[in-house]
Amino acid sequence: MKTRNFLLFIIFCFSLILIFTGCLNKPAEPTSSPSPTAPLNPKITSISPDSGPSGTKITLFGLDFGAVQGSSQLVFKRGDNKTFEAEIITWSDLNIYARVPQLMKDTYKVYVIVNEVLSNQVEYELKPVGSGTTCTQCGRQ
Repeated sequence: MKTRNFLLFIIFCFSLILIFTGCLNKPAEPTSSPSPTAPLNPKITSISPDSGPSGTKITLFGLDFGAVQGSSQLVFKRGDNKTFEAEIITWSDLNIYARVPQLMKDTYKVYVIVNEVLSNQVEYELKPVGSGTTCTQCGRQ
């Protein structure tokens, strides 16, 4: 029994020596930093439709929106600088499919914010329901 305990003690000590000498003699490996990527510069080329009531499903066409939405936003800005965020349906690098938020009749500047970078602005005219729009444009089924 003593011999067995002694052998276990020797193995334990030898293991500790190997662990500590391996850690002390091993040079620190440099950590790889992620390759720098160019920041996205979002640009809206068009919006369709460019007018309609609240709830209208719209598509923004453009560049550099980012492959996924993440914390990016689609914003409607009124003339008094009050802003409203649109409900996103799908988001891709070239297209954003969204629903117009509940807004008052007015013309709004629409833009995208990607990684705190603002895109150019396009106009969207909010019209009341029944002003030549159909329910499919309103997003109501």
